[in-house]
This record gives sequence, structure tokens and C-alpha cells, in this order.
Amino acid sequence: MAPRSLLAAGAALALLIPTPLLEADAAPRAEIFFDDFSGTELDRSKWTVEVTGENFGTVNQEQQAYVDSPETIYIDHDPNTGASNGALVLHPRYRPGFRAPDGQTYDFVSGRVKTQDKVEFTYGSYSARLKLPENATGTGLWPAWWSLGTNIDAGKPWPQCGEVDVMEHVGEPWTSVAMHGPEYHGNTPIAARQNFEGKNPADWHVYRVNWTPGDFTFFVDDTQVYRITRQEMQNNGWTWVFDDPQFMILNFALGGTYPNGVNGVTEPYFGLPQSTVDKVAVGNVRYLIDWVRVEQ
Repeated sequence: MAPRSLLAAGAALALLIPTPLLEADAAPRAEIFFDDFSGTELDRSKWTVEVTGENFGTVNQEQQAYVDSPETIYIDHDPNTGASNGALVLHPRYRPGFRAPDGQTYDFVSGRVKTQDKVEFTYGSYSARLKLPENATGTGLWPAWWSLGTNIDAGKPWPQCGEVDVMEHVGEPWTSVAMHGPEYHGNTPIAARQNFEGKNPADWHVYRVNWTPGDFTFFVDDTQVYRITRQEMQNNGWTWVFDDPQFMILNFALGGTYPNGVNGVTEPYFGLPQSTVDKVAVGNVRYLIDWVRVEQ
């Protein structure tokens, strides 16, 4: 979903046909990072909170400002959430006229966290157990789980740094995966949708990607939903930019290019209809993260 990229990162409307569903591999791995949000607040030795207008600007025509606030980013230990030891919550709020540090105004605030400069890795398997907002179908909400190349600040701006979208949801009965690089970004052809075949997208699901020097393979609940190889990319004239470290991002956007490209909504906000504004205003729209893991 980079800085959520300077274009419509994740706006994968021209989709490749997903590979057939296969059972996940069972190769043993060593855990190099794990956070189950069991503390009372976000562990800032692992995560940095991003703030719109302070360390990055608005992208993708999204309608929210990201803020560092316990209203939008907090840990929930209510056992009724279904999380193991606690859940990180990204909770958008309706705040008409909110002024960001750069003076820009927004009608919504939300949360975005990253592991840049704290947890970075090259190759391996990274996964998260996530719970999407209830009753979000067609609303233009845009929670995401993704990664970016660490060289984004070292001479390789987006999309040259490489982006991997492990899970994006725009209020439809599916989630999507995508990759972005020099010749494939915004409306990227390297993408696929995951349909839940009668299951509830808003239940807890584990989203994972396996990254090797030669391919990326995406899974939902240990079932393969998509795979792309370095050779396939190069055969199509697409540059492989995934041999440098990546860092992880969790965020909850509202409206923007990807939701608009799917739902066509332009009023009252770009990609965000009034029905969703009403839900956010009531305060019952939340994105929950049970745990995040990296293995190699």
C-alpha cells in the first residue's frame, strides 16, 4: 500500500490470473522477528509511527492524515477480539478540519506503523494474522500489510526500491496481492485477488509471502494464491529489484485511488461514500493485527 508510494500502489486493476491453489510448503525456518502485541502499548523498539506532514506527505489521493495518537494506534487485550495475547488496533476517526503539521487539513485521521531502520531483512517468509473491519463490503476502506525496499531513502525512490503488497482490502469480498517496480507500478500487472469462497473476509486470516532470490509466493491461511518468478518477470521485460532488504508496513487508509478504481465513488470523498463516513464517525471501524512474524 509507499511512501504508500507516489502513485496508486496496490491499484491492481489489470490482474494476472492467479496460479491454482496449492497447499503451502512445510520447509523449516528460523524465526528472526516476532511481535504479538502482548504489551500495553506499541513496542517502539520494533515499530515507528508515521505522521502525515511530518515525515511524509499524502499519497494516492487518500483522505486521511496519519497521526501518532492512542485514538488511532493502540493495543486491545479484550479476549473477545480473538487475538492470542493482544491485538494492535489501527482505528480511523472522523475529525473534520484536522490540521496536519504541514498545515494541510483532513477530515479523517488514522494509523500507520513501519519497521524501517529497526526490522529489515533480505529473503525469507513474513506473515501476519489480521482481522479486517466487519461489514466493510464496498465501502472504500483500505487496510493493508506490505513491505518496501530500504533503499527508498538511498538513491532508489519508489518504485525503483520495490514494493510487495501482501494484503490489501478495499471493502470488497476479496483481498489482493501485488508487486511494484520500475516498469510495473500503480496499475501493476503483477497482482492477483484472493476470494474467500464462502468464508468471511472479516474473520481472522493469516497472510504470508515467501521471498527467495528467484520468486515470491503468496498465501492466505497456508493456501497458495499467487506466485511470480524472477524469470517470468525478466521474460516480460520487468526489472527484478528484490535483492535488497525490505521493511514492513501496516496501515489503514481511507478512500484514494485503489478504492476509487474499484467502486467509482467520488463524493463526498474520493473513493469513500457517505455510508462509510457514517461508520467511521460512529467509531466502529477497526483493523486488528494479532501478530507479525519473519522467518528465514
